Order: sequence, then C-alpha cells, then structure tokens
Amino acid sequence: MHCPCRSRQLCGTRRRPDRDQADRGQADRGQATAELAVGLPSLFAAFFVAAWLLGAVSGQARCADAARVGARLAARGESDSTVTRAVARAAPPRADIRLRRHEGLVDVEVSTRLGRPGLDRFVPDLVVSARAVVPDEAAVVESPPTDAATSAATATEAPAEPPSCPAAPCGGPGPS
Repeated sequence: MHCPCRSRQLCGTRRRPDRDQADRGQADRGQATAELAVGLPSLFAAFFVAAWLLGAVSGQARCADAARVGARLAARGESDSTVTRAVARAAPPRADIRLRRHEGLVDVEVSTRLGRPGLDRFVPDLVVSARAVVPDEAAVVESPPTDAATSAATATEAPAEPPSCPAAPCGGPGPS
C-alpha cells in the first residue's frame, strides 16, 4: 500500500520504485565508464597536439632570435666565426646556420628540423627557419660616394638655413 503523502518520514511506509525507473537505472549503468574511455584518449591527443604546436612556435622564435643576433653582430663587423658561435648558442640544437655578406647587406638564416626519434610515427618532422637581413655598417662606413658629381656638389653647397618659425616666441619673423 502506498502512502498518500508519498513521504516515508511521516507515515513510515515504504514506497516501491516504479518498474520504469528501475529499468532506466540498469540501462545507464556503465555509461560513465564508456564516456571516460572515449574522453581520456581524446584529451590526451589534444594535449599532445598542443604540446607539439608549442614546441614548433618555440623553435621558430628561437630561430628568429638567433638570426637577429647574428645579423646585428655581423653588421657591426664581427668575424664570421664569432657570429656563427653566437648564433649557435641562441639557436635550437642541430640548427643550420647560413651567413652571407653581399651588396652591403648581411643575411643570416637559421633553420632546424623539429622532431624526436620515435615520434615520427605520430607527428611529422617540421622544419622551421628565420632570416634576418640588415645593412652592413662596415661596408657603409668604408665605401666612399660613387658619383663624383654628387660629392662635388655636396662639398661646395652652403648649408641650408633652418626654416623660419611661424610663432614669434622662437625668434622667427612670426606670422604676418
């Protein structure tokens, strides 16, 4: 007999669960385990891909920093061996370094292959590189002007007078 108030505390009778409710509980049994079995590998794969991308971005940034360091040193006139050593310290391990000086420019390129032995089955190797090109300061200082007419004109030309100031406080003629 069911309690009309549907409360065991008041009248003390026990209510029998409905058959549908009991069957529903049996059908849901193990669902959390199945969701966990699908969810954990997916979470692991997402974490693995995120870590791989973070490593790729980090390698790219290190290559860019190393190329900039090398370009600055080479532009200041440092020897190629000094530049290569400094770039190798700033670059990722096993990086390829290429230093060229041409037409008054210094070109430094750093590239490396990112990947670990054994992981090539899961993710492909990735090649990241960076390049920095700056004017060679030593070449700019050492090279005289090439056009004789231009150099003669600049030597005889009088220095240009500063433009007049439109405001009276700076000593110019002021507005009229």
